[in-house]
Amino acid sequence: MKLKSAIRTIISLSPCAQPLHLMRLLLIGLMGLAPSAGAATSDIVGFYPISLPQGNSSWVCGLVAKDDFVGTASGVTTDGQGRAVVHFAGETWAPGTFSLHTAEPQSGVCAGLGFDVLAHSTDTLTLSTTPTAGGLTTGMSFSVRRHCTLGGLLPDGGGLVPLVDSITLFSSTGSQTPHFFNSTLNRWVDGEGNDRHDTVIPPARGMVIYASQARTVMFGHGEVSYVKATASKVAVSARVPTIVGPINPLSANTTLGALGLTGTLQIFNDSLVILDPGALNQRGTYLYTGTSLIDGRGQNANNVVLPTGAGVVINVDTAKNINLNAVQVQP
Repeated sequence: MKLKSAIRTIISLSPCAQPLHLMRLLLIGLMGLAPSAGAATSDIVGFYPISLPQGNSSWVCGLVAKDDFVGTASGVTTDGQGRAVVHFAGETWAPGTFSLHTAEPQSGVCAGLGFDVLAHSTDTLTLSTTPTAGGLTTGMSFSVRRHCTLGGLLPDGGGLVPLVDSITLFSSTGSQTPHFFNSTLNRWVDGEGNDRHDTVIPPARGMVIYASQARTVMFGHGEVSYVKATASKVAVSARVPTIVGPINPLSANTTLGALGLTGTLQIFNDSLVILDPGALNQRGTYLYTGTSLIDGRGQNANNVVLPTGAGVVINVDTAKNINLNAVQVQP
């Protein structure tokens, strides 16, 4: 069954985003609040509801999958195509251990930016970067976890109406792909009915959800149910609006300034945009002066409040990795 008639243009070439309205996180466990040394996720496992308005609204997943491995690189080499091969002494991984995973350096110029694990041996990981581009060196700590996927976040559709409501994800080129939950297959599919259950949602990257009626959706019932306790980086393409936001469902409301984005924004050029839910009307555009964010009237906007997990759209003229502050894990 084709669903092309249900596909809607969500975001045009102009920047846009809108805030997340997050209700109380329902925790399954509260033991071990402090992450272990080098770990990027806490031991908190939970889920939380989001209140969707009728129409379109943008959100950022506040959870990730657990760390499947945390270790220190004993060496960094390259394969025949120049891709980084990271060695971990003493490991004996079985084939298929990291089948849909990302490896995130915890230091260096790309700390917090996950790279796809393209292949692995018993003690090496081949990553979707070069040693130089990734700033990867011997002695660097890595956290390896399964990607956040649609199926891992909402394995049962989360309360969305099957084949009617949709989640639209955005590529690095700006293309938009709506995804629908097929309750017969118990899988996520695209508008052509192709299986998209394992579609990846990178940490701190947002999505637009279309709801035919106002409803509550539960995030975190699947394997994506851990809090990311370290800083994140998001790769942003030039002149392509990208939804980003904090990964912290446990905190109170945050502010634009608290996101930590300003250190990577070009002064009076790169912009942040917030949208209202429903029709995604633009609510505010903000620029960076070098010392603070300002609104359209030139007023300081560092303290503009965003509900926890709110998504904002960032627009840049030069491709870059933007910073997002570390999560302070508290019950």
